[in-house]
Amino acid sequence: MARLTIRDIARMSGLSKSTVSLVLNNSPRVDPATRERVLELMRQHNYVPNYAATALARGNTRLIGMIVPGLTWRLVAAINYGVASVVEGSEYEIILYTSTNDRNYDRVIERILASKLSAGLLVVTHNQPLEPLEKLHRDGLPVVLVDTLATHADLPAIVTDNYGGAHAAVRHLLELGHRRIACVEGLMEYPCCQERTRGYTDALAEAGISHRPELVQAGGFSAETVADSTRALLSLPKRRRPTAVFAHSDITAYAVMETVEDSGLKVPDDISVVGFDDLASSEHVRPALTTVRQPFEEMGRQAAELLFATIEGGPGETEASRQPPRLSLPTSLIVRDSTSTVA
Repeated sequence: MARLTIRDIARMSGLSKSTVSLVLNNSPRVDPATRERVLELMRQHNYVPNYAATALARGNTRLIGMIVPGLTWRLVAAINYGVASVVEGSEYEIILYTSTNDRNYDRVIERILASKLSAGLLVVTHNQPLEPLEKLHRDGLPVVLVDTLATHADLPAIVTDNYGGAHAAVRHLLELGHRRIACVEGLMEYPCCQERTRGYTDALAEAGISHRPELVQAGGFSAETVADSTRALLSLPKRRRPTAVFAHSDITAYAVMETVEDSGLKVPDDISVVGFDDLASSEHVRPALTTVRQPFEEMGRQAAELLFATIEGGPGETEASRQPPRLSLPTSLIVRDSTSTVA
């Protein structure tokens, strides 16, 4: 099917091409009802202008958009730092957008397209369908994911080795003599959490330790749920109670440690705890958290470099563009004070 043009949109809306162009440029000269009618027509027909090509033709290619889940996300600052370390050494500038679960990508993309400013787009993933971004990429605007959730998308992406990180965390506990190791999971619809649990179970299996379902608890990244799950683990008879907990995130690990301490036990004297992420706060909690470090800065840096390479490569339909690169970065185990040998 032939790609729609601005002339097609003008014809279908009964407006002039110049009026449709004003809508796309977010001009105040267009009344709200007309603007909404044109935008709704575009949505119905999945019309996406090739703004990368338009920007290139006008020489306006020195701005990149970046969508983050929210500026309050603790990992976003580190990713932004990595992106900025590349962008600030180039001729590009960053336009920052936020899109949480209650502000889906469609509305943000509409603003990005209407502005005609971005030559490419970096997106830090969260729990939203990625189809709008995939279509945007296919239609000529380069998109690269900083894929913190390990989602499966037809887009260039930078991910981390969630499986290897979890496997190393559990192996560390095994080397300290722990055999009753619990896992407090995150949101299991996320591929990253599925990979972390798989790393946990495989490390135990390789050590000859049978899977014990009661030692795997839901956490969901909610402090209240994590506290309930931790209390369930601590309520097990002492000979079956875990001596160590692998948590799917640092935030989860903090809640586990707080619940252990509230129960009258000590970390790591009674129960060792390992997290996942290595947030900046993890070396400052007490005891300092042993955790799996995700290279958030490096993810941001490599995502920016990949986006620049995609922009410079142009929008041509090549084998590489049909099979977008997906780069997996290694994690590393950071040993601190929250783990020790079995008492």
